[in-house]
Amino acid sequence: MPITIHYQTNAKEWKRAENDTAVPNDARFIWYDFVNASAEESKLLASQFHFDPLAIEDTVKTVSRPKLKKYPEYQFLVCHLIHPKDYRAQAVNLFMKGRILVTYHQDNLRKLGDMEAAIQKRSSSQTITPEDVAFIILDFIVDSYFEYVDHIEDEVFSFEDRHVSDTTGNKLMEDVFQIRSLIIKLKRVTMPMQELIQHLKEDTSFTKTKKQKIYIHHIEDHIIKQMHTIKSAEEMTGDIRDNYDSFNSYRLNNIMKILTLVSVIFLPLSLITGIYGMNFWNMPELEWSYGYFTVLAVMLLMSIGLIVYFKMKKWF
Repeated sequence: MPITIHYQTNAKEWKRAENDTAVPNDARFIWYDFVNASAEESKLLASQFHFDPLAIEDTVKTVSRPKLKKYPEYQFLVCHLIHPKDYRAQAVNLFMKGRILVTYHQDNLRKLGDMEAAIQKRSSSQTITPEDVAFIILDFIVDSYFEYVDHIEDEVFSFEDRHVSDTTGNKLMEDVFQIRSLIIKLKRVTMPMQELIQHLKEDTSFTKTKKQKIYIHHIEDHIIKQMHTIKSAEEMTGDIRDNYDSFNSYRLNNIMKILTLVSVIFLPLSLITGIYGMNFWNMPELEWSYGYFTVLAVMLLMSIGLIVYFKMKKWF
C-alpha cells in the first residue's frame, strides 16, 4: 500500500499530497503514514528520515511494548491496537521529528474513526505539531478499546441468563474460562497502555501545552474507566467460578453423606450374613426351621432402627 502524506500549509490548511515532491517547502507540518509497508518502503525510515536502526528494527520486525523513547533529534512512541479476532496487540509506531510525523502500522487507522476530521478541526485554528497528532491518534486508539471492553461486560452480564439452569454440565465453566481468557488478553494490551499514558502525563517535555495536558487527562479518564470495567468483569467471573465450585462441593458432600449412611446401614447386615455364612457344624441356628426368617426380621428391624436414628439426628 502506498505511503499517504498529509501536510498543513503555511495558511493553516490541511491537505494531502500524492508524493513527497508535492509537499511545499513552507509546510508547517508533514505526516507520512506507512500502512502495511513493503520492504522497500520500510527502508525509507533509514534512508530518508535517518531514524536509529534499533528503533527501525522494533518498528518493522517486532511488536514492542508501549513506550516513549527520546533521541537527540526525535521521539519514538509505540502504542497498541487490539486485533479484533484474537485480541493480540498490534503496534502503531510514531516518530516525531521537528515538523515531521511518521507513523508505521499494519491496519489503516481510518478504521478507528474520522481521524482526519479531528486533525482538520484543530488545524483550522492553530499550527499542528507532531505531538498534537500523536495525542489524537492515541485518543482514537484508546477509544477503540471500548468496543472490546463493552463486549466483555455484556458477556458477563448476560452470563446468568444464559446459564440460569446449568448447574451440572461443563458448559458453564467452559464459558467462564473463555471469558476470563479474553479478559487476560485484553489486560495484556490495556495495562501497558495505561502505564504509557501515565508516563506521558508526567512527562512535561512531551505534554507541553495546557491543551495537551487536558487532552492526556481526557485519554487517561477513558482508559481508567475501561480498566475498572475489566476489573469488575474479572471479579464477577471469579465469583461465578467460586460459586460453581462451592455448589459442586456441597452437592458432592451430600452424595458422600448418603453413601456413608447406606454403608453404615449395610455394615451390621454384612456382619450377620458373614457370621452365618461360616457354616460351622456346631451352630444351632442352622438347624432351626425358623432361623432364616428370624434373621431376616432382625436385619430388617436393624435397618429400620438405623434409618429412624439417622432421621432423628437430622443427618439426611
